[in-house]
Amino acid sequence: MKYIIIPEREKAFQLPFFFAVEEYVARTYKDDDYFMVWRVEPTVMLGRNQLIENEVNIEYCKQNGVHIYRRKSGGGCIYSDLGCMQFSYISFAENVNTAFVEYMQGIANVLRSLDIDASLSGRNDILVEGKKVAGSAFYKLKGRSVLHNSLLFSTQLEHLSNALTPGKEKLQSKGVASVSQRVTNVGNFTDLDIEPFMAYVRKYMCGDEVLELTADDMREIEKIEIELGSDDFVYGKNPKYTEVRQKRFADVGTFQAHIELKNNVIQNINLIGDYFLSGDLDREFLDLVRGSEFTREAVGERLQGVELGNIIRNFTVAQFLRLLFGREPHLMKPEWLKIDLKSKKSQGETAGILARHHLNTICTSGLCPNRNECWAARTATLMIGGEICTRKCRFCNTLSGRPKPLNEAEPQNVAASIKALNLRYAVLTSVDRDDLPDYGADHWVKTVEAVQKENPDIKIELLIPDFMGKAELIQKVLATKPHVCGHNMETVRRLTPSVRSVAQYDRSLEVLAEIVRCGVEAKTGFMLGLGETHEEILETMDDILAAGCKRLTLGQYLQPTSKHLPVAAYITPEQFAEYKRIALEKGFKHVVSGPLVRSSYHAAES
Repeated sequence: MKYIIIPEREKAFQLPFFFAVEEYVARTYKDDDYFMVWRVEPTVMLGRNQLIENEVNIEYCKQNGVHIYRRKSGGGCIYSDLGCMQFSYISFAENVNTAFVEYMQGIANVLRSLDIDASLSGRNDILVEGKKVAGSAFYKLKGRSVLHNSLLFSTQLEHLSNALTPGKEKLQSKGVASVSQRVTNVGNFTDLDIEPFMAYVRKYMCGDEVLELTADDMREIEKIEIELGSDDFVYGKNPKYTEVRQKRFADVGTFQAHIELKNNVIQNINLIGDYFLSGDLDREFLDLVRGSEFTREAVGERLQGVELGNIIRNFTVAQFLRLLFGREPHLMKPEWLKIDLKSKKSQGETAGILARHHLNTICTSGLCPNRNECWAARTATLMIGGEICTRKCRFCNTLSGRPKPLNEAEPQNVAASIKALNLRYAVLTSVDRDDLPDYGADHWVKTVEAVQKENPDIKIELLIPDFMGKAELIQKVLATKPHVCGHNMETVRRLTPSVRSVAQYDRSLEVLAEIVRCGVEAKTGFMLGLGETHEEILETMDDILAAGCKRLTLGQYLQPTSKHLPVAAYITPEQFAEYKRIALEKGFKHVVSGPLVRSSYHAAES
């Protein structure tokens, strides 16, 4: 048996190179058996027919610089690093069972010659003290057999365990699944370091017989190396597999999703269940998902703007994503969002005044994080039109449903409350009243006029709904001459359909433009942390400026309950400060930007 000598080269030797050497030598040199010992940087080595997702913790490998490659031989998935030796045999052996025993016995004999109590287990494992230290694999070429041994010497066993443990149930697959075993390092049983040990193995197996590869050999080997290291070979050989997900949703039905995947891409998907179908399941729904990467973000993007309730009764995109991917991971609230909830006397007085006049506030219905601070300062944002909104936005905690008739006494109660609070600056907002012919515009006018009459020196800021884009209704309300009039964009264009139930991005921009045309100072705000990108934030700023609005508030979205949209990200105070700087540079006249900022936060100060 001859030992293969490999010339040095500048490019690092990765796993595909050594596989290429095996294949080239097996096809080219036929005069003897050949052997080599080699090592590689941290690498996961998949068997020929193994499923990557079933064997490899892909995310762990990415984070820790562990390479992923596939070999032509069968067998299980192994982890190798510079503390793990790989033995390659190119043999004339025709009988694979005989070859396995012969070469594995050879390595066991090497270990015994160093007083290491090694024994064969089955046909392709070596054990020391009952723990696995070596395994092997095999494939056949015309007239030649290629065998591998992998021997753990000083391998980082923690990386081995983490890299080969996906942390989920085995998947339904045509691929081969590995069986994890207890392992140990041979280095624990000898005083030799790894390089002297490798030299000892070479001498034991081959003596002084060698095959020195030439420059011509290396050029041919590198051609094979390119093929074996390609994504097509590593991932193209990955078999398809099926994930099954099951969940019941109240008022919708029980679903069982069968998702056929390859390389984490949805090849096919089917929904089985007792749900009520009212549309074309494939063309209007599942065809949009096929071909998507199997991640919450990618599937969600494919279904952006799709109303699944028109296809499966009462079904939502959020429920579909929950079915496929489970609950979204919960983000821990950072320190800068922790607020002082201690009661103060003046806060209680404000609450008492509001209660006596039977008033609603967005401070309470919207779970405003600044409520205590504002009430202690005797300020509040009063909400008119009742406490039930006709819309059901997925960010808002205001009650939704069928509202009660308007309270005719409400305008005077609001005026009396503002006088009792001794406010110099009042902020008024309302629920959406899409049930009314004028969407509540007359009630707005009556309320503002009552406040102005009772409080002649007051400055009033309005935060109005969109009135379905009816310019004449906006003009009617603004004829009361408020000091400022706001209408919130709430989020960026892409997210508007999934965040707001009825409102439209362009309609809100037109509302702002109409406020400006009426000669009133316009104001708007939108939330961060819903999944918007930096570019989308800047685009929204530009759209607002183009509408003529120069006042802007930016705040952190906080999820009111588990039924509302989850927080996608917590934006740092430093990031909010940077967005304020950018907005002012773009041309905004006044910007309030911070994690706890809301539409009317410190409104009087601006």
